[in-house]
Amino acid sequence: MKKDLVIAIDLGATNLRAGIISKNGKILKCFKIKTPKTSEAEILNNIIVLVNALLENFKKQNIKAITVAAGSPVSQDELIAPPNMPFKKIAIRKPLEKYFKLPVILNNDCIAAVWGEKHFGAGKKFKNLVYITISSGIGAGAIVDNHLLSGHSNNAAEIGHFTIDTKYNLLCGCKKGHGHWEAMCSGNNLPRFFKAWLKENRIKNKYLIRKSADIFALADKKDKIILKFLKEVGQLNGHGISNAIVAYDPELITLGGGVVLNNKKHILPYLKKNVDKYLKTPKIITTPLKEDIVLLGAAALVFYPKN
Repeated sequence: MKKDLVIAIDLGATNLRAGIISKNGKILKCFKIKTPKTSEAEILNNIIVLVNALLENFKKQNIKAITVAAGSPVSQDELIAPPNMPFKKIAIRKPLEKYFKLPVILNNDCIAAVWGEKHFGAGKKFKNLVYITISSGIGAGAIVDNHLLSGHSNNAAEIGHFTIDTKYNLLCGCKKGHGHWEAMCSGNNLPRFFKAWLKENRIKNKYLIRKSADIFALADKKDKIILKFLKEVGQLNGHGISNAIVAYDPELITLGGGVVLNNKKHILPYLKKNVDKYLKTPKIITTPLKEDIVLLGAAALVFYPKN
């Protein structure tokens, strides 16, 4: 029996997605639920439920592997102190292998995503590219001279923890430092940054902002204070992109994640305007793979093992 399919899991801080993917990058079936936050066991159980639902439609004999891409630092076996989930660690590989009797591979989501961009997306013709997600958190994956950068613990390019600000002194969700890009501009932290920005600029807080979507909804209504705030967000995003450029010297940067994909007109112009010109500015676009990039990247790591 030919093993020509992969079950890919995108384990994000907001959503948990599972799909069956073919070698040519076609998603044959996909399910999505909200990522549980109550316990590590519930996350694992929900992955099992989704995989079993997929296997109702496909033969297990055709599955090459289960591959999990997570928005967290990872080891070979588990998530380690995921900054946007309330857990110290989440065991993944061994429990899934024991349950399904299939090989299980665990990777960082953005490292997987840039490999998906290379094989299935906008990066096919490029030897040097970076994928950056601005979503619940901020992360990246990088390919330099056709080599996927993974690092000694498979966690290279955690650029969300680049320090880009020393003014507001906001503690990052990783609890390891202040002024990180993720602490300022990620979906989870934009509301907190907005409150700090209002206070710093001595603007009365007349807003009820519970989530980042509330900010962008007001931007759509052309709220002047919100638009001014988003200009500062754009400056910080520009600093983050500039750091990625000098670190990896890419020909192409693709952007994804819910904050970017759902709010392009409020993110991209300000971001591009604030990119430093120290090195040649690469082409900067949103990923054509959209929200599927992590699933496709996870599958690509199985079908096209990194060099």
